[in-house]
Amino acid sequence: MSDVIDTVAGTPAALRTYRETVYARTQGAHDALLTGGTAGSRLTLPERAALAAHTAELDGAPALAAHYRALGPAPAPSGRFTALRRHARLLVLAPSTAGPEDIAALRDAGWSTPDIVTASQLIAFVTYQTRLAAGLRALGSLPAEGGELPAYLAASEGRPFTADALEWDAWAETVDVDRATPEQLAVLEESLPTAKTSPYYLALVHDVTALRERSRLYNAIMYAPRGLDRRDRELAALAVSRVNGCVYCASVHARRFIQLAKDAAPAEAVLRHGTAADTGTARRRAVTDFAVRLTREPQRPLDLAALRTDAGLGDTEILDLIHVVAVFAWANRLMLTLGEPRPIPEETTA
Repeated sequence: MSDVIDTVAGTPAALRTYRETVYARTQGAHDALLTGGTAGSRLTLPERAALAAHTAELDGAPALAAHYRALGPAPAPSGRFTALRRHARLLVLAPSTAGPEDIAALRDAGWSTPDIVTASQLIAFVTYQTRLAAGLRALGSLPAEGGELPAYLAASEGRPFTADALEWDAWAETVDVDRATPEQLAVLEESLPTAKTSPYYLALVHDVTALRERSRLYNAIMYAPRGLDRRDRELAALAVSRVNGCVYCASVHARRFIQLAKDAAPAEAVLRHGTAADTGTARRRAVTDFAVRLTREPQRPLDLAALRTDAGLGDTEILDLIHVVAVFAWANRLMLTLGEPRPIPEETTA
């Protein structure tokens, strides 16, 4: 077994076979987003490959950018494609600054909602690939790739982080579940028990193939048995979401950590004071610090010593941690740029 990530990371496949499902679904997502058919989307393979290459360049991943450039000739310059490049810059470098006007700008450039969803999935997926490859290089004792560091704007301070449950409203048009195709309904049912009523999933299901692969990959990362303790996975997801400014994801994973750990203090500290807050143990400190570093600076050398000594993690557990950090680069960017959270009305929660 070998895939794009093995090639760009320069690591032997044996490092990843512990999580064969994640391995397979990572390549499956790549294939779905580059060549998968999307009803209503007019994005061509050259446009997808060029958009992915531009994203990798913005994220400081030259080997990944070269992979995408090699897939075909770049599309002719156009205002429509320039709008996609601007969208990539927003998602990679400043996702927490997005607003509904950014979706409107893509529509004004001539892109349909399925186009916008597919492009957003592709851009966010490349940020997952960047962090996965960087983490694997560190785990394989290989030097960091050393690409140009992204000028990342993590505008998380001052945002209303909370462990309370939140709603999420889409800026992109959602699929009417009563008019959904059988394939769309099947993927919604597979993704999450509440997906048929979730604006987030009803937006993503415009690209049914990409959503299927993303949901399967996410579940394989967050809920696989053995390996990294579930509490550590949730803490890492919370730390990444706090750095990226994703209030909704931070809320969800703070609550899950609290449920699993039976201790609200570490999660509340991260929500209120940021990722440098006291999380209570050397293990949690090491997990949080690694998540923050891989999120912010994927092309700088990653030191695994604290994970091994202070947290007592073995290679398979570190692999799980890398997967979590990488998949939340993807998840946060979709949540931040396709819609926004809001409090649940009091009469709903009473």
